[in-house]
Parts: sequence; structure tokens; C-alpha cells
Amino acid sequence: MKKLIWLLLALFVAAGPTATAGASPPQPLPAGGTDQVVIGMAQEPGTLSPLFAEMAASFSIIGTLFTADVQRDNQWRAFPQGAVSLPNLKDGTWRVTGHSMTLSWKVRPRRWSDGRPVTCADYVFAYQVARDDRVPVVSRDLTNRILVVACPDGPAGTSITVNWKERYAYANLTITEHGPLPRHVLEPLYQSNPGRLAEMPYGNDPKATIGDGAYQLIEWQKGSSITVRAVKSHPIFGSPRIQAIVWRFIPDTSALVTYMLAGTIDAISTIGISFDQAVQLERMGAGRFHVFFEPGLIWEHVDFNLDNPLLADVRVRRAIAHAVNREQIVEQLFGGKQPVSHTYLPARHPGFTDQVAKYPFNQARARALLGQAGFSPAADGIYRDRRGRRLMLELNTVAGNRIREQIAQVIQKQLREAGIEIKIVNYPARVLLGDITSRRQFRGLAMYAWVLSPTSDCDSIYTSDGIPTAANGWAGQNYPGYRNAEMDRACKAASREIDESRRNAYLRDSAVVFSRDLPALPLYVRAQVAAAKAGLRNFVAVQLAGTYETWNVHRWFWE
Repeated sequence: MKKLIWLLLALFVAAGPTATAGASPPQPLPAGGTDQVVIGMAQEPGTLSPLFAEMAASFSIIGTLFTADVQRDNQWRAFPQGAVSLPNLKDGTWRVTGHSMTLSWKVRPRRWSDGRPVTCADYVFAYQVARDDRVPVVSRDLTNRILVVACPDGPAGTSITVNWKERYAYANLTITEHGPLPRHVLEPLYQSNPGRLAEMPYGNDPKATIGDGAYQLIEWQKGSSITVRAVKSHPIFGSPRIQAIVWRFIPDTSALVTYMLAGTIDAISTIGISFDQAVQLERMGAGRFHVFFEPGLIWEHVDFNLDNPLLADVRVRRAIAHAVNREQIVEQLFGGKQPVSHTYLPARHPGFTDQVAKYPFNQARARALLGQAGFSPAADGIYRDRRGRRLMLELNTVAGNRIREQIAQVIQKQLREAGIEIKIVNYPARVLLGDITSRRQFRGLAMYAWVLSPTSDCDSIYTSDGIPTAANGWAGQNYPGYRNAEMDRACKAASREIDESRRNAYLRDSAVVFSRDLPALPLYVRAQVAAAKAGLRNFVAVQLAGTYETWNVHRWFWE
């Protein structure tokens, strides 16, 4: 999906603890000791192949098995990991010619876990496989923007040239979309049956899966655990002090806290523990654990369907914003640890600005705006427009998500006090985040979240050409149906601007326009939560597209 912006699926939602009916308690695991870490995780990966992985659980483990070209730290600053340096305009390693670009890379020498060197040919192979329509890769967004990947020093060299068909602002964050793949292992499988490459042992069988990272896959007990072992004297990562990492899959998320308190796991991944569970663990742990509440880039909001005539007037949308006490919601539900947002970019996004229109809780102001928009209260207190249409709107969110269902009820009550009637209709995640949003079938309001990354912008989300329609095959993510020429210009310019300062200026402009027009009601920014025993050093909770708490796993140690 474009720009690594994903709908927040049910696996990520901040639901409360859920028990698995009839499930027997998992057997205790030995805790890590001095050379092992046991991590509890709610999901089991589908695959560990970079070509086909799409679950968050996959990426957490893939980060230990493969060396990223470019990595991000816990402050989300980019730095070269598998590359010598980041291409840039100043030294000519990033050249722009009209609408096309050429980036020159040099990768750091290293070997696959079977001893074969990582070469330019491995990058070229990964690119060729990803662009083959017969191979069911998860994404071709960047691959389709690239014209060719070449080896100026020959296939066995470490110099790589990437020619891009078009300008792309973040081209220096990865050499190819999926990194290098071991050509000597996968090419025979690819040539024999490209359409079934995802079903091959690579990425599923430890004996067939090799990587070039700080750890090597040694065991996968399906339905139970995955174990990786440190690679000694790695040319990039050295010799990690933690010799083995075990991920234990515990779908009953309430058991994660139980195991942590019992000392049978050493850490809980961001993939599984909910906000309220983290609060519970912090309260009951008595200082034995470090519980993380890290500001994130997951943005909770309520989309307005602007094709609904009751929502077409921006004064109605502003009235709704004033009528909802968002400060009270985040204080009562989250202890203020998940801050109110006022535009579509969270505070930690590089394009964020606080100089935007804000709508503090003020129901008198809300009623005044409704009056200006031509609405007046009826005998029952609900406003009607000049045609007598009742100001009644349907609010949809994820069924079974306790937090969102609570927020929906608060919104319903507060809008009723301001003269707006809300009917709550909830759907399973696969339905709400399927046709209801992607085909714009919600009638009024839809509450869900966007998972953003530091490279996310508003192109396709809030540009006119991003409105899904039958004519364009329901492509695009502008679910509100928002149209504004000023927003179009800012968003398009941001997605194409290579200079970071100018790009962020365009994004700040777009944030201001968004806050003025309110195609969606910002609610709050989700915190990433994780936990580890107090003695596990350098464990830092972070969940970002492609980056999880394992981003610096080679630096972990017990104290």
C-alpha cells in the first residue's frame, strides 16, 4: 500500500484482554538467564520471507535475520546499516534528471549464514523477482517506480546503481523494495515455479532459510515458538551478547501479563500487549519491569463521509469537533498517556506542526455553528436543517474492540447533548476495514486508525485522485471523499520533493489545510506499549513500519 500507510487491522487494535475458549494454559518457559531472552508475542508469523511477509509479527523477527540497507533508531532517525552511506544530492550519489533519478549505493561486505557473500547480484535478483507478476509479493509499490537495478562493478561486486522512473522523495531509504535475497538459494526455486515461490520452504523451514543478519533461524515449532541464534563475529553487528532469542506465541493475551509476573518470559512484544494490560503490569510489577508507553505514529480518528449532505458544510464538522470532549476521553481512558491530536500528522512525524486550527470542547460554540449552518433545534433537542432533515448520523467502528466501543458511546452521548443524534453500528474488522471504508459505504462517520511512518504523506489519502470509485477500481485511500485544490498541490508536492526541509514545509501546509477543512475528526495518537524485565538493557519499545523492538537486538544484554 502506498507510502507504508496501512489500515489498522484487528490484530493491532487496542482491545482489552481476550481469552481463548477451551485453551489449556501454555507450559512455563525457562526465563532468559544471561545468554537468552524469551519474548511473549500474541501473533505467530505467516512467513519470514521478506517478499511475502505482511504480519507485524513477521517483521519483528525478520529484523533479526536480515541486515537492513537503512535502519531507524528509536528516535526514527535514518542511518545506513547494510550500506556504507545514504545517497545524497551533495556528493552526486543521488542525481536527478528531469523526472527520473539515479542513486548509487555501496553495500557493506557481509555473508549469508551459509557463508556465501552478499553481492549486487542478490539485489538484482530480488528486484527481478518482485517485479514478476507471477510472484505474489505483498507490495510492488517501489519496485514499479524503479526502471533498472545494475551492477557497475559486476554481479559479484558491492556497488549498485538504481535508476528510478520518477521522482520519489524517500528513494535513499532502501536499495530495492525487499532488500537482497540469496540468489544461489532461491533462483532455482523461482525458475521452476515462480507462482508458487511463496509456498517453498524458504521463510518457513529453518533448514532452508538463510539471512545476512545478526541472528540465524534455528528452530520453528509451529504454533509454539521460534528460536534464533547469534552469528559470531558478524562484520556489521559484531558478536551479540544475547546468544539466543525465543519468541513464544501466546494468543491468549491476558496470559502475557500472567507469564511476565511469574517470570517465565523476559519481555512482551509491542505485538500483543494492550494499553490496559501494560497499565496492569506496571501497577502489579512493583518495579520489576520496565513498561514502555512510547509516543507512536498510529493515528486514531473519525472519518466524515463528505457525500452525506448533512456533513457537507464544514461548520457542521467543526461543530462536531467542538462537541466532543477529546481531552476528557484521553484522560479518563488512558491517563493522558495517549495525547489528543489536532491534525492528521502525529507530533513525532517530521512534517508535524502545532500551528493548526484547534477545536476545544465547547458545546455552546458547537450549537452556534450549527445555527450558522442553517440548523435549528426541534422540541426533542435534536437539530434539523431548513428542509426538516433530522441531524442524525451513523457511527461505525470495530465490533468487539472495547476501547473503540467505549469511545463511540462517549461521542454519542456528548453529541446528543449538543443536538446531534448518533446511531452506533459496529462491524467486524474485516468488514469495516474492507468494503465499508475502502468502498466508502459508511453513511456518516467511521472510526479507525492509520498506521503511519516517517515517510507517510497525504498523497492518495487526502488528494482528489485518491477518492476510491468504481471507475478507478476502488483505488486510493481518501475515504472521506475530500476535495481541495490547495490540499492536492501540497500533498503532491510533498510526495515528490527530495529536499527534506521543503518537503516538510509542504506537509506543514497540508496539516493546516486539513485542520481548517476537517475531512476527519482527529482523536488521539496511540502509544506503543511493551515490557521487559528491568535487567534487560537496551530493550527499547518502538513500533514503526519495518522497525520493532528488535531494531537494536545485537546490543541487548543482561545486567
